[in-house]
Amino acid sequence: MLTNVWYFPIFMLVTIFGTLIMYRYTYSENIWVGIPPSAIGSWNLWAEIPPTIILSTIWLIFWKTSCSKGRIFLVVASVIGYIHEVLGVQHGYFTYLGGVYFGVPIWLLPGYGTIFWSAHNLWKGFEGAFSKKRWFHRMNYLAVLSMVTLFIVDYSIFSLSHDIVAILFKFFIVFMLFKGLAQLRLAYFVAFFTVLTEFTGETLGTWSHPDFSFFSLMAGYVFLLWVCLTLNDYIKGVKKWGRLEALAAVVMTTFYILSLLGFFEV
Repeated sequence: MLTNVWYFPIFMLVTIFGTLIMYRYTYSENIWVGIPPSAIGSWNLWAEIPPTIILSTIWLIFWKTSCSKGRIFLVVASVIGYIHEVLGVQHGYFTYLGGVYFGVPIWLLPGYGTIFWSAHNLWKGFEGAFSKKRWFHRMNYLAVLSMVTLFIVDYSIFSLSHDIVAILFKFFIVFMLFKGLAQLRLAYFVAFFTVLTEFTGETLGTWSHPDFSFFSLMAGYVFLLWVCLTLNDYIKGVKKWGRLEALAAVVMTTFYILSLLGFFEV
């Protein structure tokens, strides 16, 4: 199932979205009249355990079946992702439904790595199965079309219009970390798949952003992808820097450090 181009996406979509829905509807929002807050808090802690078990199990399966690259993704995405969420909650960038510890649900620790590595595998599996097909080059047009659609939705419904220059600047700078159509497609579709999970959680009320922007969130996922790939290349001793990549790396690393320290959010 983990290597099948059709079964794997269905499995991951059902698992991830099912976990979000289960958590959303098992978590108590303090609606129980007459029950002490301490009892409600205890129940909400228990509500975090089933999603944690499910996502941890998948994380471990991925770990067992992955090469060093996959294990780097699983560890780095989980650790950086969880730290980012904890600091983001403290600075008011977003809030979670629940989060007994630090305001962030414990299932997000294995969940971040699981979701991110699965998004990478979704695209790589699709590319591996169909890259030699005559129609595959049309995926470039699909990426452009989906980007235009996201722009219209983001600008008219969500928060892109609030700070459009800064968000689009960040979005285009982060893609300078990649070169060649193959890498750009990977970066875009990994970010696209991951932001769909983000949007699902936002829609269900599992988490909430005061300023929700597809383009801003996707830029963060593209940067995380670059961090994982760069660490993998360094470990293998094959990392080669380009001028644009180095410049973009300095800009984006500085931006995210300052953002995590609470200086600004875009």
